[in-house]
Amino acid sequence: MMYEKELAFAKDLAENAGKIMGRYFRAKDIGTVTKADHTPVTIADTQINDLVIKKVKETFQDHGVLGEENSFKPERKLIWVVDPIDGTAPYSLGIPVSTFSLALVDRADGQALVAVTYDPFLEEMYHATQGGGAFKNGEPIKTSKSHDFQHAYISLSSRSLEGEGYNYQPAKVLQEFRSQGTKVLSFVSFVYTANRVATGQLLVTIVGETEAWDIAACAMLIQEAGGVVTDFYGKKRRFDESGDGCIMAANKEVLNTFLSRIKQTA
Repeated sequence: MMYEKELAFAKDLAENAGKIMGRYFRAKDIGTVTKADHTPVTIADTQINDLVIKKVKETFQDHGVLGEENSFKPERKLIWVVDPIDGTAPYSLGIPVSTFSLALVDRADGQALVAVTYDPFLEEMYHATQGGGAFKNGEPIKTSKSHDFQHAYISLSSRSLEGEGYNYQPAKVLQEFRSQGTKVLSFVSFVYTANRVATGQLLVTIVGETEAWDIAACAMLIQEAGGVVTDFYGKKRRFDESGDGCIMAANKEVLNTFLSRIKQTA
């Protein structure tokens, strides 16, 4: 299997990240502080991010790290893109809707080669390798083939975004799809919802303005599970840089439906 060493490395890191998350979850010494962007960060976030950097330095001396809390030589050709805890807000509140996310990305094209996400609360390990499919706890997963929104579940970002040719207003999108009988959910963790698109539980998740660590691993999981991921213009996303909002859909027909709805509100 290609990237066998890298995948084993990522899974091992995920297991250790899960132990750190468990150590500080609902703990009195969780050490939550507010960053300059008004988002929370805990001791667990920084410990996990630092652990990834330490292990990459030891194991892959020519690789870099692009992390939410800290980075190491992110200009290198191959970088590990990490969100130590995707969903720090619920984690800091003692709500178990948070996920570790790690992807190996080739900066030549901005695409992922290896992806691992881990939910330590449900003990769910997701992984994918380029061209090798997507898996949950070792079992293959596939996105939904359905495009019937009447009985579907979807997840929307609560952040409004505007661009040339589109105007994403979540309240309008929510109202429209609910009128069709769609069940609309909203979780703080992007990865948590994207994992469920990869398994077919959700038809689509819309993510607001994103950094690379928000989407690198989970986007690859969806693509390897048969789904599609684009920005609000329908263009392919890079996973080594920030960008406009992101649509992660079960299939092309679902994606096209959402792109048309967003363009209609522009």
